[in-house]
Amino acid sequence: MSWNTIIFGGMFILSLFIFINLSKVKASKKQLDRPDRINRFGDKKPEDDIKIIRGLDENK
Repeated sequence: MSWNTIIFGGMFILSLFIFINLSKVKASKKQLDRPDRINRFGDKKPEDDIKIIRGLDENK
């Protein structure tokens, strides 16, 4: 085994460990339960989005 294999293999394992641990970080409840949150997955009704847009127009 050469030193390159050991060094880059160690960097790969360390990077993978950091990536896996950081992927467990989740947004807080305050960030998740906003009324103006973007509907990325279509889990809300379109009428709810229209009400939010109308509410923004009335605030001008």
